[in-house]
Amino acid sequence: MRRINFNPEYVALILGGRKSSTVRRGRRRYARGEVVELTANGKAFALARVVECVVKRVAELTEEDARLDGFASKEELLRALRRIYGSVGGEEYVTVVRFELLRRQRRRG
Repeated sequence: MRRINFNPEYVALILGGRKSSTVRRGRRRYARGEVVELTANGKAFALARVVECVVKRVAELTEEDARLDGFASKEELLRALRRIYGSVGGEEYVTVVRFELLRRQRRRG
């Protein structure tokens, strides 16, 4: 099973239903309906099903992309991307992965 790893600061947003997507640098492929394990610091915290996977340029990100990713605005999302990845140009490709939570996992360790 494939994993999508998150910074621990996003776990509560995901489990609370306020974050149902993630924006990843580069071109990634996830199949619609694929079940993935969500992890933070390498430890599983949930299982999710991929609802949609779209590759677009940073400049094409929308306010809706930001909202689904748990941010108040596109600018807030862009600040987070720069914090995580460093410089992120408008023509650079990112992958937006929308998911639905299937169940929480017990955190071990």
